[in-house]
Amino acid sequence: MRITTLILASAILGCTALSALATPCAQQIGALERRLDSIGAVRVAGLEPGHTLTTGSIKALPQPLAEQPSEPRLKPTRENVLAARTLIQEAAAEDREGNQRACENILTDAKRLMGALP
Repeated sequence: MRITTLILASAILGCTALSALATPCAQQIGALERRLDSIGAVRVAGLEPGHTLTTGSIKALPQPLAEQPSEPRLKPTRENVLAARTLIQEAAAEDREGNQRACENILTDAKRLMGALP
């Protein structure tokens, strides 16, 4: 009985520690990484070594939009997508260190660079 209680207490503590690792910044990083591994991002930047395509997103459009963004800065380019990948790595490093504000600021810059991916 005593061992069962100890195991149960350890399991509860382990679960609470895991939920603490899922920060809002980490969730945004995951979402942006999936966006950068989408078919639209690959059309813009090409498939980078080590990356795989993410397909089947429930939020994905059935086909790319025909019209171009009205704001020229929102049109994604290969250089901007590559720079966004670098920024996402920096944001992940800040998140690991516990710097939520820095992580969010870096992700804002990455989103701006990514623009409206097809």
